Amino acid sequence: MAYRLIQAGNNLSLAKDKVVFLGGSSRGNDWRETIYRSFNEDSDITFVSPFRTSYPNPEMKPKEHAEIVEWERQAIASCDIAIFWLGSGLSNQASRVEIGYALGTGKTVIVGAEDSFLGLEHLSAFGGFVLSDSLDSVMTRLKAELFSLQK
Repeated sequence: MAYRLIQAGNNLSLAKDKVVFLGGSSRGNDWRETIYRSFNEDSDITFVSPFRTSYPNPEMKPKEHAEIVEWERQAIASCDIAIFWLGSGLSNQASRVEIGYALGTGKTVIVGAEDSFLGLEHLSAFGGFVLSDSLDSVMTRLKAELFSLQK
């Protein structure tokens, strides 16, 4: 069985097996694709990607924005593992809030960040987890967590 990919706004009830939420930076290259494409047809994993090409302004379109936030909250609630990649220049607080939500609900959380990401020291001090400094490191940790779920 190949991995499944549920993209932003789609039906979360389609998630099966092990579910991995791919949160974090949406600027630049789509790092999420690097993650899920590294899994082959033997992988029984569902990846949930909140990536969108555009986001509604919460002040101009509060209802649309609220629907996105609710979908992402449900996606995190339904996952086994939540991955967050924090790129440089990420200034909005959504990823930080989502990390806190995932930790608070007892999810396994893997966080990677570029060196230039502002606030790394706060995340590591308050989150109590190790930060990865590369996507390769995030992948290694993900594979270890997926292996531990098989036991």
